[in-house]
Amino acid sequence: THPEREERLLYTQDQVLEEGLFDIEGILEFKPDLAIVKDIQRVHFCVPDVWRVTTESHFISAGGAKTIGIAVMEKTVDKGFALVRPPGHHAERSQAMGFCYFNNVAVAARYLQQEHGIGRVGIIDFDVHHGNGTQHIFETDPTVFYYSIHQHPSFAFPGTGREFEEG
Repeated sequence: THPEREERLLYTQDQVLEEGLFDIEGILEFKPDLAIVKDIQRVHFCVPDVWRVTTESHFISAGGAKTIGIAVMEKTVDKGFALVRPPGHHAERSQAMGFCYFNNVAVAARYLQQEHGIGRVGIIDFDVHHGNGTQHIFETDPTVFYYSIHQHPSFAFPGTGREFEEG
């Protein structure tokens, strides 16, 4: 009965189809490419314990974020949204946390910076939980602006994301 499960993604996909969103002109669906190890290692110091528990779905999820970023860079679309799971915003540089093994948005952002020459990236994270992993990865990087909109007071998992935090 935990909310973080595959059925959330499947339900959302069904709702998108039921509402006919792909029938709207200009709305496209992309099959995600798998993220490769090099993509993951751009932002994570991957320890063997993490690799042992990851599945193809983790590489699809990180690859989905990267795929939509590439589509925007190649001007296939003007904007995009990656509907992926498992989630990623709790994964820190060297620690999996909160069902997150790879930080999908961090993987995509760093890929776009290094492979497409993007100088600055802005990440807006809207979730009931603070994306501590994304903050941790980029908190000393002036080329990435991270803004988290989450439940407050932040006694919910992971208990971070207070208004006085910076970075």
